[in-house]
Amino acid sequence: MVKEQTAGEQRAEMRQVERRHLVFYLRVFDGMSTNVLGHVVDISSKGVMLISDNPISVDVSFRLRMRLPSRIANKEELIFNATSRWCKQDVNPDFYITGFQIYDVDEEITKYVLCLIDDFSFHDPA
Repeated sequence: MVKEQTAGEQRAEMRQVERRHLVFYLRVFDGMSTNVLGHVVDISSKGVMLISDNPISVDVSFRLRMRLPSRIANKEELIFNATSRWCKQDVNPDFYITGFQIYDVDEEITKYVLCLIDDFSFHDPA
């Protein structure tokens, strides 16, 4: 008999990938538009958490465009696909935080995400 995972068990399994907080918030745009969807709070090779002024619908696929710091190679931005998995009001009630799961990850995306983690993050053991 195969036991189905509960939502909590699935979240715990996804948390096995270490998340890192960036030392500054990178702007993330909705696709190729000029609309800022939010700013990166923390990032891993599997997902990203954004803080935003407005709530973001859950279980929606997005094409996200993130501006990169000037010190990362010769690339200005990173474009990747992600699905919003949860959204809740931040500790500061003027903001919302949303968790995204990155999918269709290729070597280039992984390379730049790991550069961000290595060069612009700190570990928060909490």
